Amino acid sequence: MKPQAISKIKKAIKQFDLFGVELNLNIRQQDKYRSACGGIASLIMIFLLSYIFTNRFINIINKEDYTIKVQSLKSANPIYNIMNSQNFMLAIKLSDPIQKFYQNATKTSYKISIQQYIQKSNQNGTKTKELLKIYKLEECTINHFDSVNFIDYSYIFNQLNSYLCLPLNYELYLQGSYNSEIFFYPKLMVEICKEESEFCYSQEEIQAFKHNQLSTITLSTLIKSSLFLFNETQNSLYHYIDSDFYLETDLSHYSTADLFFQFNKINIDDRLLSMMATSTEELDYWSFSLPNYRQFQRQVTTVDVLFEINLRISPEQQVTTKTVQRFDQYLSYLGGMLKFFSALFGFVAIQYNLLAMRISLANVLYEFNLPTQDQGRVKFSYDKLLNFIQLKINRVDDLIGKLKSYAHQVVKLSNITRAWTSFSSSARFQKQEQREVGEHQYSKQEINEYTEKLKEMKESFLYSLIQKILDTKKQLKLGINFFTLAFYCCSCFQKVQVTRKLLKQCDLMIKRDLDIVTILSKIQQIEKLKAILLDQNQISVFDYIPKPVIFVDQHYQITTDEKLQQNQLIQKINQQKRARIFKRRIKYNSQKKFAKIYFSYLKLKDQKNDINNRIISLLGPTMEMIFEKYHEIQEIAKQREDLNQTIQIVPIQSEHFELQTCNNQKSETKINFKIKQININDDGNIDFQGE
Repeated sequence: MKPQAISKIKKAIKQFDLFGVELNLNIRQQDKYRSACGGIASLIMIFLLSYIFTNRFINIINKEDYTIKVQSLKSANPIYNIMNSQNFMLAIKLSDPIQKFYQNATKTSYKISIQQYIQKSNQNGTKTKELLKIYKLEECTINHFDSVNFIDYSYIFNQLNSYLCLPLNYELYLQGSYNSEIFFYPKLMVEICKEESEFCYSQEEIQAFKHNQLSTITLSTLIKSSLFLFNETQNSLYHYIDSDFYLETDLSHYSTADLFFQFNKINIDDRLLSMMATSTEELDYWSFSLPNYRQFQRQVTTVDVLFEINLRISPEQQVTTKTVQRFDQYLSYLGGMLKFFSALFGFVAIQYNLLAMRISLANVLYEFNLPTQDQGRVKFSYDKLLNFIQLKINRVDDLIGKLKSYAHQVVKLSNITRAWTSFSSSARFQKQEQREVGEHQYSKQEINEYTEKLKEMKESFLYSLIQKILDTKKQLKLGINFFTLAFYCCSCFQKVQVTRKLLKQCDLMIKRDLDIVTILSKIQQIEKLKAILLDQNQISVFDYIPKPVIFVDQHYQITTDEKLQQNQLIQKINQQKRARIFKRRIKYNSQKKFAKIYFSYLKLKDQKNDINNRIISLLGPTMEMIFEKYHEIQEIAKQREDLNQTIQIVPIQSEHFELQTCNNQKSETKINFKIKQININDDGNIDFQGE
């Protein structure tokens, strides 16, 4: 296969790459800008997530976290369910006024039983009822309510033996409703005991009691109900005793009631992983609420049955599904919490990092005129720096002016003395010139002070100003005041208001300078400069940039092959610095670096041309003036050293001048001498003509 075809196939396959890596710039050899604020926010977020993770993980292991789903179902034909001593218990107690009337403890008044019936509805509309089984009630013991905590029912526990309970081995069926095809229901029957045994009252005794005593017979109940506790991992069913339901009748009435019991089902899924095999625990229980009954009562002449209570299944059913939280669900929860905390802490941290990144770039590229509080007034750092530099420059100008004036005076006096010595001028002209020179004469003390100041400025002027510039260079920083600057809306504090404006200007400048249009336009300008300054051959050589070689170590030395006798190339490469495509930006943060700029400035100043002048002007007015004044101080100091030699000659010439004057006065010789001053230069030299 041809290489071109292979290249096209590779290019086509690359289009389907879903894992492409973005190409980004970096700052200080980091892909992302990071700050202490972002680090603190991240640590807090990690701590909170770790705390949540640890607690929830322990809860999952202990199966304390779960999801509850409750379904309330209603059916006109409830399904088949079973009552037994594990999920239900019923106890009754009857008042016995007959026994109290006759004061006979050996006889009983009632015959109590519970009967299981099934009723079938035929297609012709008739119904057939069949008795399946009968249970006799027995005296209640604590075993009948083994799952009930009698600490809460001590008053019931003390009278428990006065109740009759369903037998421990009972099993009753409930299904459907009255009009269902199959209808299972138990019936509790309380009948009058009549001559069925020797322990029953006779019919005559019952009739005599009925005519002589009007008394109410009360049937009270104990119904064991259950309640599902959602937050319990063990013993999730709470069993309690409901004793609120009761019925009343007398020997002339027949009472019947329907009690509706709700069948509830619980499914507990305790799998820790969804992929594990199903291990569901199923529980069922019956519950009764007081409104779920109806009662009928009718009057009869002969009472055989006092109470007839039908136990029926409620059409309502509750199915509760309890699912413990699984690890896979927990991971989803943890991911959601991570997003929440990332959004919560990230809002502040990202805004802080975004502003801090721009300020960090601005600190490298720009100077800041920061506000400072001074005696209740807001002053700016750059303003104070320029005023300080201007004050120093004014002192230099004043000192240089005085030294130049003194130099003019000394040179002028020296030239006049020479002129008088050569031409022996008249005493009157001498006095006139001495008076003229004396008008501008400086005292020796002043000259010594100026000389000391000049020495001091020569040594410290440049470096003191550079140090002042370095000390005044204050970078814009963000700390806790970020929240004040970012969210403080009140403008009553001038410093806060000014700093916010400074931040805004900084942000605008960074956005402007990082604009892709600005960057591309600068590249176009560089290309134009190449086309203007270089010819085609120069451009061809200029455009070639050898790729820097990456070595395992910065100080790695290339080894020479033993077969090679000449190794000039390898020696030259080893001696060469490890080049970069772009040089690292120089940080001017020391006096030594500024001194290096000053010496380069002197060389450019000596080589006077338009390019050097433009380069010097790009230093900016501050540095240009500092360098200029420092250079001027150096020149004046040099001239001062030359001037000292002139000062030593002047006194000798003055003595000779006075002696010659006296001789000339005695000889009364008149010499016409005129000194015409043409110019006094800045360097102290005087141009003159004599006649």
